[in-house]
Amino acid sequence: MNWLEATRAAAHATVAAVITFSQVHNGLFGLNTLILFGALYLAASLGTHFLDHRNKVMSPRLGYPLIAPMVVAVAATYAIFARWDHLATFRWLTAILAAGFLITETLLARKVGLKSPDGKDAIITAFMSFALLGLFAGFNMGEVPLVGFLGAFHAILAVHLGISATTPKPKK
Repeated sequence: MNWLEATRAAAHATVAAVITFSQVHNGLFGLNTLILFGALYLAASLGTHFLDHRNKVMSPRLGYPLIAPMVVAVAATYAIFARWDHLATFRWLTAILAAGFLITETLLARKVGLKSPDGKDAIITAFMSFALLGLFAGFNMGEVPLVGFLGAFHAILAVHLGISATTPKPKK
């Protein structure tokens, strides 16, 4: 089992559940879910890193994929305290998050090889991030659909990463 993907799938699933079961879907709530996702993603990555480091196994998924969620979480925190327009900030920070995932997952796929299982998983994540980027940067929607699409993105990635984490990797 790939624990890094499993813990990141848990982070995605937690945010998807919070969005799904919340009664409020506005820009401020969206910014709070970006902060929650950044914190959970950091905890999942660091916890798995220390676990992997102890066993002398390092995953190529550590490093760059952590940058975008952390930058977005810090920017969302600042936007809340600076009282920026919540909807516009949520829209563009989510687009930045999607673009960051698109870039880092594409680089990861090239690094590990497009034909490898990790490369194929990275391409699927990059494609989903591209779809989210297109929705948030390309269409003018209200608060409820934007938060809903973010929840759907997290739910789909939770399922994808969960399946990827539990799929046995081929022996070399």
